[in-house]
Amino acid sequence: MSNGIKMSDCRFYVDEEARVIICVIPDTKELMRNFIQEHFSFPDINIWTSLMWKYEKTLNLPNSFMGKAVCAPEDEWNEDLGKMIAFSRAKNKAYTSFFKRANNLVQTLDRRLGNMITMFNDFGLKLEAKREALEIEIDKLTGAE
Repeated sequence: MSNGIKMSDCRFYVDEEARVIICVIPDTKELMRNFIQEHFSFPDINIWTSLMWKYEKTLNLPNSFMGKAVCAPEDEWNEDLGKMIAFSRAKNKAYTSFFKRANNLVQTLDRRLGNMITMFNDFGLKLEAKREALEIEIDKLTGAE
């Protein structure tokens, strides 16, 4: 298991003349799946990921995340440092987005499960009422009132 998004997952665009470095994290859907599996593992993770991708349109996940580092005119150009800054910004955007989307999905599923619980409880109450009515009817028919 990896420790999340790595710099090797990214594409970097370096413009030394403009003193700008851009980091792009591509393939965010696969990265989100990995993020969920690494950070929210529990016995039913396969059910979780199946549900997550069933509601993929609800997630509305972008195809990539971008981070940008700009070197100030008074600072010394350092490409490695700029890449780390751009990567950190892109990764922060990705994880923030993943969290918000996963949290929204969990809340949606929680509401739906709550609705199912209510429906089953109501059904159980109706069954109990029908059972009691049937017992009363049987007692009347058998004279065991």
